[in-house]
Amino acid sequence: MPANGRDKNGLETLTLSDSAMAQLYRGELGRSDKWRTRLDTTTNWALTTTAAVISFGFANPSSPHVTFLVGIWMVISFLLIEARRYRYYDLWNRRVRLLEDGYWAPILRHEPVDPDALRELAAEMSRPQIHLSLFSAISTRLNRAYGPILIVLLLSWFVKVYSHPVPAGSFHEFVERAHVGPVSGSVIMGVVAVVSLLAAYLFISSYFVRAPLGELRPRQRSRRYTLLESFYRPYAVRRPRSARRAPAPPPPSEPPLFKPPAH
Repeated sequence: MPANGRDKNGLETLTLSDSAMAQLYRGELGRSDKWRTRLDTTTNWALTTTAAVISFGFANPSSPHVTFLVGIWMVISFLLIEARRYRYYDLWNRRVRLLEDGYWAPILRHEPVDPDALRELAAEMSRPQIHLSLFSAISTRLNRAYGPILIVLLLSWFVKVYSHPVPAGSFHEFVERAHVGPVSGSVIMGVVAVVSLLAAYLFISSYFVRAPLGELRPRQRSRRYTLLESFYRPYAVRRPRSARRAPAPPPPSEPPLFKPPAH
């Protein structure tokens, strides 16, 4: 790599080359892909646990319903672990996006590189910081994977409590069946209701927030179509308002053909 000169401390400053940026991009992409694989591993654990809990819980009518509660707790634990991993994944994927948006995309468009993106990338490399909040990470993972898993477990738990060994005759009997040891059924129902409402709030809120930098975004559409997309397509973002153009200046007046003589 050719030297570009020396700074005030007498150290050589080196110029950037396409090969060096390609190696940097390859390294950051590999690290991002490794953390993405860790997310898939945690999701596989949650799916395996859900299948095992449902199979064991409905295999025998005498099986206790507490098995489903344990399964729900394990899936929530996997969700928290995956949300932490997703925050780190967002950190490394953010670097990849800065490289793509600030360096490679301008080169493909035959334009100069974006100095702001490269400056932000240099700051991220010198002092890495997690940008994605835990709230946003949990909402995103609930939307992508864990929402349907928790819904299946909650419905299975309600069916187990209501129908085994025989269907409950009244709502009071249904609540009493939900007890776990010395803990009454009303307390268990209250805890499950709070967890369900919190998960529903996080799941619904994920449709109305911007996606993290590394996530794919849908193509910007009109405002009415984007609002419709928000109910069935995650992270539909609103189209920014275009700035009003300033009126064009009037054309310069032509000089007169005849200029009267000065007196």
